[in-house]
Amino acid sequence: MALLLCHSSKGGTGNTFVAAHLALALVEQGADVTLLSTAAMDSLPLHFGLPPSTRLPGFNAGADRAVVASGISLRNDPRAPADPDFAATLRDLGFLDSADRVLVLDVAAGDLGLARALLPLARVHVCTLLAAPESLSLLPDYLDIEHGCWADHSVVAINKLDETRKLTRHTAAFLRELLGARLVGRVRRDEAVPEALASLQYLSRYAPASAALADVAALARAVAPMLERPTLAEQIVPGRSWVA
Repeated sequence: MALLLCHSSKGGTGNTFVAAHLALALVEQGADVTLLSTAAMDSLPLHFGLPPSTRLPGFNAGADRAVVASGISLRNDPRAPADPDFAATLRDLGFLDSADRVLVLDVAAGDLGLARALLPLARVHVCTLLAAPESLSLLPDYLDIEHGCWADHSVVAINKLDETRKLTRHTAAFLRELLGARLVGRVRRDEAVPEALASLQYLSRYAPASAALADVAALARAVAPMLERPTLAEQIVPGRSWVA
């Protein structure tokens, strides 16, 4: 599988929303997608119209325990952040073998160590940010190659963007200037998103004309071609660290 890593510098940015809707958009483009969350308190089922009591199987669970929604195999493994062999196990189980399939991996913001371990295996890393001071304050450390989670294949999506707010508008403009081509999408704030979650419905069914839905579809179109490029691990020169 081609690994699409979704990890943000801060919780509450809507990382799971972005991961879920990237997976949905990739399926619509014909990809074979598995979506794995590593959060202990997992909200992933809500984005697929499933009740919060739904328990998703681990990434190595058999097909008989599969939970499939819209053609996507949904999985959850909260033990992953504490498992030093998680990345190696993904490879051993064949999750990283084929570029014809996609593994979208939603890693909680607090699990920086896991995100860093997976970064060289990912074909693209999507970082979801808010156009807000909290996100900006964490960016210098997050963009630091030695201590953060940033590489040549890292890109940014701004979520919950409300450009009617002066500070938000100016912050978004600063991010565009700072990140340049690394800023690959923005998703507008849309009340239909929480309303769909509360109604246990897909956003596409609850509000087909949703601005956020259109934006995340555009984000997926920007991200999809990036899944064709080689991973950092495939580019490593023998004897050279990927963070060099």
